[in-house]
Amino acid sequence: MLALSWVAAFVALLGYGVGSVLQSVGANRTAEATGLVGVARILRQLPYLVGLGLDGVGFLGNVVALQRLPLFLVQSVLVGSVGVTAVIAALRGQRLGWRDWASLAALGAGLVLLCVTADPRPAAPLLPAGQWVLLGATVVPVAVGLVGLRLRGKTAAVVLAAAAGLAWTGVALASRAFSAEPFAWSALAHPLVWTVVVQGVLGTVFFALALQRGDVTTVTAVTFMLELLVPSLLGVVLFGDGVLPGQLPVAGLGFVLAVAGTVWIVRFAE
Repeated sequence: MLALSWVAAFVALLGYGVGSVLQSVGANRTAEATGLVGVARILRQLPYLVGLGLDGVGFLGNVVALQRLPLFLVQSVLVGSVGVTAVIAALRGQRLGWRDWASLAALGAGLVLLCVTADPRPAAPLLPAGQWVLLGATVVPVAVGLVGLRLRGKTAAVVLAAAAGLAWTGVALASRAFSAEPFAWSALAHPLVWTVVVQGVLGTVFFALALQRGDVTTVTAVTFMLELLVPSLLGVVLFGDGVLPGQLPVAGLGFVLAVAGTVWIVRFAE
C-alpha cells in the first residue's frame, strides 16, 4: 500500500502538470467571459477537456497517495507539477529566464528532501464537528472567487487562481481526513465526500476562469502555492503528519526550497 501511494503521488504530478498546459490552450481559445457563460465556452474546447481528464487522473492519484503519505509531502509533490507545466510551456515557446530554471532546481531539491524525511502513516481521525467545519468552509473560496470575477486582467487571474487554490485545499484536507474513515456505501452522504465534490468543482471552475485571464505558469504557481502552504500546516495539527525522528531540520529546508521555488516562478513567470 505504501509503494502504491508513492507511485500515485508522482502520477498526480504528471497528470496535473500536463493537464494545466492543455487546459490553458483550450481556455485561451475563448473570449474572456465571466460566470457560467465563460465556463461553458471553455468546456467546448477539446484540449481543455483532455486536460481536465488528466486532472481527473491526477486527482485520483492524489487521493490514493493521501491514504498513507502526509499532506505536506503529497502537496509538495503536486507543487512539482508547476515544474512540469513550466518546462512544457517553455517547449511551446514561452521564454523562461535563468531565475525560472533556478527556481525549478530549488523546487526539485526541496521535493527530494521531503521525500526522504517524511514519516508515512495513516491520518488521525477527524471529529464529526471538524468534518462539518470543512464543508462549511466552502464559503471562503466562493467569496474570493466572486471578488476575482469583478476584477480585470492579471489581478483577476491571480485572485481567481487563489480561489482555486483555496478550494483544492479543502479537497486535500477532506481527502486526507476521509482516509481514516471506514469505507461503506453510506459514505456517499458523508460531509467529507461532499466537501471533495463541491470544492473540487469550485476549484476546477475558478482555475478555468483564471487561465482565461493569465499566464499558465503564473496561474498554476499561485494555485498550488496556496495548496501547498495551508494544507501542509493544517495536516500537522489535524492529522498528526510528521517527519522521521531527527529529520525535522532537513524536512524544513526541503519545504522552504519548495515554497521558494514556487514563489520565484510566480515572480518571473512573464
